[in-house]
Amino acid sequence: MSFEIVKRESADFGGLVLPRTELSSSAHSTDLMKFTRERIQQRGTAELTTVYIAVPDLGWTAVIGYRCIDLGRLEIGDVLVRVPAGYFAKFTPDGRSSDPIEDVWIQAELAEKEGRIERAYAEEIEVFHAPNNVELFISLT
Repeated sequence: MSFEIVKRESADFGGLVLPRTELSSSAHSTDLMKFTRERIQQRGTAELTTVYIAVPDLGWTAVIGYRCIDLGRLEIGDVLVRVPAGYFAKFTPDGRSSDPIEDVWIQAELAEKEGRIERAYAEEIEVFHAPNNVELFISLT
């Protein structure tokens, strides 16, 4: 398991919304998630980002899209979400799975189970760099 504790500044992300998303190592492989990711990638987005946002009494909502440095770059029809500054556990693939996204989520779940991290269950950020490099940022208390 490879992770480090990092401090992230607040950041804005634009993209398409998937409400009531399951937060797990297999969430990225649902048909709707794949379809939405493909729509964003067709726009030429080099760094595909998924921000998972906790919604009380409803579970999680995913915003699949891109880092939005300037509001002028926000695509028509996309939503904007701001992730506040904070401390995160940053996971990178270590070979537990042939799927790099599944790999980082398995590590995060295991780190929490073993008590190595204490999750805040706030915003979680998954960054996919083509062709198959992933960074997962889990919010900490």
